[in-house]
Amino acid sequence: MSRVQTYRLLTERCLAVHPDGDVHGWRGLLPYARVKSYDRKAPIKPNAWGGGAVGALQWVFQSPAGRGFESCLREHILRKRSVLESSLRPRMAVFRWFLAELRDRGFEHRGDWPFNVEKRGYVTLSRFIDRVLAENPARARQLTSDDSARKAASGDGTRRPLLAPFERVECDAHKLDSRMMVLVPSPHGGTEPRMIHRLWVVVLIEVASRAVLGYHLSLRRECAAEDVLRAIRCALQPWAPRELQFGNAAYLPGAGLPAHRFPQLVGACWNEFSVDGALANICKRVDGVLHDVVGAKLVKPQDRASFSRRRSKDDRPFIESFFARLAADGFHRLSTTTGSSPVARRGTDPDAAALATQFQLEYAQELLDTLIANYNATPHSGLGYRSPLEQLDRLLAQGNFKPRRADPDAVRRIVGTRKLCTLLGGVKSGRRPHFNFANGRYSAEWLCLRTDLLGENLWLNLDDEDDARYATVSTQQGHFLGVVRAAPPWHRTPHSLYVRQAIRSLEKRRLLHLATNSDAVEALIRYAEATPSGKLPAHPAYLEARRILQKHAEQVAGQSMVSLSRMGSTSAEHDAVPAQRDRGIGTALPPMRRAQQW
Repeated sequence: MSRVQTYRLLTERCLAVHPDGDVHGWRGLLPYARVKSYDRKAPIKPNAWGGGAVGALQWVFQSPAGRGFESCLREHILRKRSVLESSLRPRMAVFRWFLAELRDRGFEHRGDWPFNVEKRGYVTLSRFIDRVLAENPARARQLTSDDSARKAASGDGTRRPLLAPFERVECDAHKLDSRMMVLVPSPHGGTEPRMIHRLWVVVLIEVASRAVLGYHLSLRRECAAEDVLRAIRCALQPWAPRELQFGNAAYLPGAGLPAHRFPQLVGACWNEFSVDGALANICKRVDGVLHDVVGAKLVKPQDRASFSRRRSKDDRPFIESFFARLAADGFHRLSTTTGSSPVARRGTDPDAAALATQFQLEYAQELLDTLIANYNATPHSGLGYRSPLEQLDRLLAQGNFKPRRADPDAVRRIVGTRKLCTLLGGVKSGRRPHFNFANGRYSAEWLCLRTDLLGENLWLNLDDEDDARYATVSTQQGHFLGVVRAAPPWHRTPHSLYVRQAIRSLEKRRLLHLATNSDAVEALIRYAEATPSGKLPAHPAYLEARRILQKHAEQVAGQSMVSLSRMGSTSAEHDAVPAQRDRGIGTALPPMRRAQQW
């Protein structure tokens, strides 16, 4: 190679400016590397096959009629969108403006490009739009969405500050991608299946160790503040493995929640509670419990100084990653799954699969408990393939963390309701002293002797949220006075305030009739079970009533329903008993029926 050729390569190729702003350098010596854009000088004369129009857009920009058109086109591509206009502008809108502008400049009248080709220069214009957006990446992100610009301004997570154990907890709700059913008594004998709506699960995950602290399966159509409080209480109370119906080896060795593996973490509090801004998470009831019982700060998108945004998976990455894993390794592997989208069903019918397999609500509860417990004992790729419980054990072994523990009595009453009510009645009104609380009337014998309290504002505390039949009364100074009981029809079967509210709503719609001394919960159960199959899913209040009755039945029996079903019917004893018994000998009621008694 001669000296002249070497000098020409260095000056014309290596020292040429690259589109990234630097010189080409040794990149300019690569074979077939283009260091200069095509410069068309000849007029455009397309042939019959569409060829002969290379560099046509550049020729338009340099033509006398296209003077200043390039800057106008770039400005139109990068201009700010109007308020009502979508941020994702389609290229066809730019293409229509492109043709209209060239038509006004006389290109169509003269028969010049792009009006003498088949696609009117659409492909060329699309490539020019891509090049303009690539030259202005910051503006391109702003045109895409505000969230994209915010993500680009933030870091990649490598400089994220290290959090201590229980420094921050993420909480969110996830809708289970599965259909399920319940078995209700049939008037013709036996049981019949009834489909239910898709359920929500509220999960709390600890950020430093990725361990799930607690969860709650909501039986409502939408999550409420009570569901969030139940999940918080689950994280602060001891946990024990369930007695499963589908197997005895479902739990992995060492599986469970942190409170089960580490007794010193029972009631351990956290400092920050990060949520997505849903009303169930940021209401005053949840915020008050976090401040008074847990001593945590609520991190919500509504705060101006908060870093988080609504519906952004990057602001709560750990809880969103857990939900993806819960779906992929759990409910998406069942035949009853609905998938994360209608396309994910792949032609299957989850409703028919749920009825054919009789996938009941109780099975879903057991499956969810085992999936969450096994997750804490499964190696995690983000923790160096240590499980969340092993990572938490490693952090606790460093000796720098001393947990703050919540008051067990306050944790037990965390979901309870408290309201300031006036004691009504007396001699003047001719009525027994009573309180009006949550669509019910509460009274007791001792209130008839305390005429000095008439007209006073007293606190009514519902300590057990699953038994609204009883409430405690105390003064505003905190002195305990006694216990009051709800009047008919709320005096027999245990229920919650949500069930009572649903029953009142059905009664106002003339779908339910409550007699004077009837049992409102029994009326709800009869109404839900008498509804024709296939019309509507089972009422959420009916599912809640079933759960409450099962809980009280287990307390009465002293063991779970699974244990009772495994014991089976004592056929030998029943066969030995004569058919006719003495009327003086009482028969034991089933646990579910005993739960409804005084």
